[in-house]
Formats: sequence, structure tokens, C-alpha cells
Amino acid sequence: MAISSRTSLVPTGGNQITIPVFGGGLRPFATLIALLSVAACGGGGTGEQASPSEAPVEDHTPPAERGTYLNFVAPSVVRTGEPQKVELRVITQAGLPQYDFEGAFRIEPSSPQVEFPKNVVMEPTKEGSLVLQGVKFGERGVQFLRGSVPGDTVQQLANPIVVMDDPEWNIYWGDLNGHSDLSSGVRSPGLYYWYAKSVALLDFVALTDNDHLADTDKVLDEETFRDLTEVVTEAHEPGRFVALSGFEWSSREYGNRLAFLSDTLSAVPSVRSGVDTPEKLRAALPTGSVIALPHPSGSKENPPTDPGAAGRGSEELVEIYSAVGLFETGSTPRASTLETPGAFVVDLLQKGLRPGFIATSDTRLTTPGNPRGFPYGDLPYPGGLTAVLAKELTREAVLEALRARRCYATTGLRYLVEFTVDGSQMGSELSVPVGHRAEVYGSLGSTTNWMRVEVVGPNGPVATLTPETDASDVVEITYTTEAITEPTYLYLRGVDELGGMAWASPITLIPG
Repeated sequence: MAISSRTSLVPTGGNQITIPVFGGGLRPFATLIALLSVAACGGGGTGEQASPSEAPVEDHTPPAERGTYLNFVAPSVVRTGEPQKVELRVITQAGLPQYDFEGAFRIEPSSPQVEFPKNVVMEPTKEGSLVLQGVKFGERGVQFLRGSVPGDTVQQLANPIVVMDDPEWNIYWGDLNGHSDLSSGVRSPGLYYWYAKSVALLDFVALTDNDHLADTDKVLDEETFRDLTEVVTEAHEPGRFVALSGFEWSSREYGNRLAFLSDTLSAVPSVRSGVDTPEKLRAALPTGSVIALPHPSGSKENPPTDPGAAGRGSEELVEIYSAVGLFETGSTPRASTLETPGAFVVDLLQKGLRPGFIATSDTRLTTPGNPRGFPYGDLPYPGGLTAVLAKELTREAVLEALRARRCYATTGLRYLVEFTVDGSQMGSELSVPVGHRAEVYGSLGSTTNWMRVEVVGPNGPVATLTPETDASDVVEITYTTEAITEPTYLYLRGVDELGGMAWASPITLIPG
């Protein structure tokens, strides 16, 4: 995919477009959380999420609204000259729709070779949102778009965009762990999928309500799960938005599992129904379904994974980060409220597991992928996102990418990440000759600057890049391994100037 070429964000004179967007229309989200009084505009949004150092909120009430922000999303990978869609959404400090906004958007590109549609219809749109079709990028490399509100301080950079003549993969963004009022969430499944598609502007999402919620009477029984399947079917829109059906298998003995289904089920295979081991769970799921280990080291409200049981269900994925905390290793700046020795991601890798990495929100507010995530309760950090490398935006393609571990995790920003070993993508398992020296390549793109990039192996970092310039938003790292004489793994990790992180799924090398 080669994202090493960069185009800096610089003013481009008259190559911009201004489109009026007005409020009004229905308010399907008004029942989710009571909207507080807000200013119509103001509070120059930087687009960064709530700081982990903010004091946690002890209930599910959003923090005071302090201005208007933009959620600005473009495709991460585009083909040169091919028409693309970009989306903007006016949101509040808490990531809710800002219905009172009236004004216009301005979009400014980093390259003069960006072509906007010539006859844009300037009609009012509902709920302060804009979908602009037909934007063409003519210059190869990493580019940026800046969205702003003319005459105000509200502005936002879209995610970095890599423009290529013939991209092998698309990058799609989603949230794979969250809850509705069927378990520990606060509002309905329908609002969960609506928020993911219309406010967070995700490409895919999974609702993973617990099969049963401890100390309550909430259970995903047969009738409830059948109704939930209808909601998923209604939300699903191949090519635009993938709604995944799933649930969280809840086991205090082995630790929970997230199940993403390839086909419908008439009832949830739960511990209560006799599906009480990871092996039984795998056997009960439709062929092609995917299983992930959530919050492996646990928290005060979430059981840790039993390291001895990890892998027994052939789990393909592990949650390396969520709003609960960072699970890569212990004693991190984003530690969860409970850390279990021996159950961190690095411990599972040392055991011989080779899962792909995902990051999620684990939201209880029914707001998956919230771009303005804030701390509360047992979730003191902004939520994470998962990116998949896939050919198309369909349920089958997303699940195939997850099964192949062709995915990467971030703490919330939509970074560009590429990681290969001997030309093979993240998540691969490679057979190599004994004594082989592998060629490792990694690159990262961001709207922020990278402070540290590492290739990580079983004994820690084996190659490190610490950029020393102010223009380190797009960086690359190369490394040649030592002679490989035993099975090993490598993965890519990046840390930016704001403390945001990205992890590419491990690549396994097996000599023989």
C-alpha cells in the first residue's frame, strides 16, 4: 500500500468550496440523552478526544456542552481521479448531533489537484450533516482536507487520505464492542446502529450485548435475539454501512468472548444454555463467525481472560485497547481499573497465541465510535477504533479481514497504518527457511506528528524510530531481522504527540 509519500497541509488559495447547511428535520436521537443548552457555534474544536486525565463522571450524564464541533470523514484510501464521498457532521462536546446549527461548511484541500463537483445543490440538509459526492483527488500521496465554518472558530481536519493509482486494499473503520439497553447500555439497539452510521460515520459496527447481565434479569432470550436480528437487517446497507450481528458470551470462569456472526442464529449460545466453555462456543457458532477476547486483563466491572483458556475457542482477535483501558501490557498510562498479571496481550503472545488486534469503545451510552468520547464510570478513556483491510464494504469482506487478522487498532483517530514482513500483510503467518532474515516495513500517517514508532517482537522493541522534525505526520520504518531459528512474531506500534496509539496485528514467522 506504501503510504510514505506525503503532502503537507498548506493554504491553497481559491481551491475550496463553501456549502450552506441548515438545521431542522427530525430528531431521532433526542430521546437518547437530554440535550443541554448550547451555543450555536464557538469553542474552536480541535477534533481531539477528551483527555484521559479528566476526572471520571460517575453516572451516564454527558458533560456540559461547551461548543460546536465537526466530525469530518473521508475514505482512508482512494484511487487517483476516482469520485469519492466525504461526510461532515455537526456535533456537540459529548458527540451528540448539534441540531441547532445553522451555517455553511468550507472544505480546503492540501493539494491543488483536488476537484470538487461543479454543480453542488445548496439545499438545506437534515440534522446539520453533509454528504458530498464526487470529490476527485488527482495527486498521489498522503493528503488532507480541512473543514471549517466560515466566520467562526469551528474547524476539523478529516482523517489522512492516501491517494494511489491502483490500491490493493481499502481501509474501513468500525467499532466492534458496545452495548444497548438489552444489557448494560442506556438506549435501544436501533439507536446504536443509527448513531454508528449517521453520527460517528463508521463503515461497520457490531452490537455486543451480554448474553446475560450479572445480578440483573436481563437475558438475550430467543425472542429478544430474533427481534435484534431484524434491527441488524434494517441497518445493514452493503457498500455504505455494514451492520454486524453479535453478542458477548459472559463467563466469570473463563473470561468473556465477543462473537461476530456470519449468519443468523435463532438463540444465543450462552453459559446458561449449556454452552459453558470456549470450545463449545466455537462449535455453536455458524461457520465463518469470528471470536475476540475483550478486556483480557479485566477491570472492576469486567472479568479478565483466563490465560489458560485463551485460544481454546480458536479466538481470532484480542482487544488491545478500549475505553476500559490499554491491555497490551501492565502499568501503562491508560491502565484499567483492574490489571490481572499474566492476562495482558503480551502474555497471550508469549503463550503462542497469534490474534489480530482490535480496539473498541465498549460503550454503555449507545454511542459507538463517538468522536468526542468522554470518561465516565469504569470507562475512563476515549474509545478506540478498528480498521480492516478489505476489497469491499460487505459483511463477508469485513468478517474475512477479521478472520485473516488483516486489521489494526487505534485509540480513536483514523490513522493510516501499513505493516508488512517480506511483503506480506499484517496478520499473516509466514513459513521461512531456517536462518532467514526477513525484511520488515512499516509506515504511519496521521493529522498529528509521530513521536515514537516501534517494531515489537517477543523480547520488546527490535527497531525504533523517534522522528525529530515538526513534519513527522507521515513516517516509515524499515528493519532486517536477525536470523530466524525458532517461531517468532513482530508487530508495529506507533505513539503520536498527543499520546494516541496505533497497533498493527502481528505477523508470525515459522522457520522450517
